Amino acid sequence: MRLSKQSLVLATIVPLIFGIVILWNFKSAIDILAPLGQSTAKIYDQLIYIGIFAFLALAVYWSVMVYLIYLLQENLSTLDSNLDKAADIGAKHLSDSKNLLNQVINILKRYETSQ
Repeated sequence: MRLSKQSLVLATIVPLIFGIVILWNFKSAIDILAPLGQSTAKIYDQLIYIGIFAFLALAVYWSVMVYLIYLLQENLSTLDSNLDKAADIGAKHLSDSKNLLNQVINILKRYETSQ
């Protein structure tokens, strides 16, 4: 099954949008706990950085994976077309060799009948 460019773009954009929503909810959750002096108040800045960098790392990872899927599809289509060409060349070669063998057999038959 070949994915269209539109579906590959959607496969890239939709998870990134979900990641932004998750990051937003993460920030709002630690915003609620920060003023209360809970345990997250002491590491609030670090949690923000961890959330941002985790999102960026996953976004880069996901984008690279979708791009690799696209490249794999392109390589498979190129390979398929090249194999079709090679099969056509091979079939032509076999046909030519069959014709040559038939010519050799006909020459041998003529030689045998003339003796």
